[in-house]
Amino acid sequence: KDSQKITKTDFSTPLTCDLNVKDCTYSFNNKKVLISLNPKPLQSLDVTNLKIVNLGNYNNLGIKIYGLNMYMGEIKPKIHRLNSTDYESKIVLAACVLDTMRFRVEFMDNNKPIGFYFDFELKK
Repeated sequence: KDSQKITKTDFSTPLTCDLNVKDCTYSFNNKKVLISLNPKPLQSLDVTNLKIVNLGNYNNLGIKIYGLNMYMGEIKPKIHRLNSTDYESKIVLAACVLDTMRFRVEFMDNNKPIGFYFDFELKK
């Protein structure tokens, strides 16, 4: 199922918002969810701070980060709850031989997808 989703992704289509330049807002469950990754621009092998604002109340929120244009395994960092709707995490992105690596961050509650994800690019 996941591999079908990956092969149908068009990597030539630009992302609607570039997290290398600014924080991005995404619609989910009739809410605006603010995502920030810092410092900008994103760098591989450096600690990146992920902040999620207004996602909603989840008891066991987790994320999995994986490459869309090259499979390099999954990153599953710890998520820290800030309040009933906001979370944060620290991640380290893998280095890649591609000039531009497109990653997906998929959100889970109790290891089940909640239906929210966002994509971002890491440039060499």
